[in-house]
Amino acid sequence: MISQKQFEETLKKLETHPGVRGVIITSNDGLPISSTTNLSMEMRENVSALVASLVGRAKAVVTELREGELNFFTLDTSKGEILVAPENDYILIVLRVKS
Repeated sequence: MISQKQFEETLKKLETHPGVRGVIITSNDGLPISSTTNLSMEMRENVSALVASLVGRAKAVVTELREGELNFFTLDTSKGEILVAPENDYILIVLRVKS
């Protein structure tokens, strides 16, 4: 697992990209590990729990379809995008506004 310092460096780098509303790094169990400061605690907890659940379901679909491993997916919403990158020990979530 990567260190807290590496998480913080990743957050700082990602939040400088245009349109990024927030970045969350969560455990596979849906517990927020780190996030940008512009997101409320309630938002961090809700997004972390819901996305972790979705990642579990998406991995099951990929496995069932024998499509290899889940690497990345995007949820396109009316307010923007939710970019999800599941890793072995954590899940990286980026919230972006529509461009």
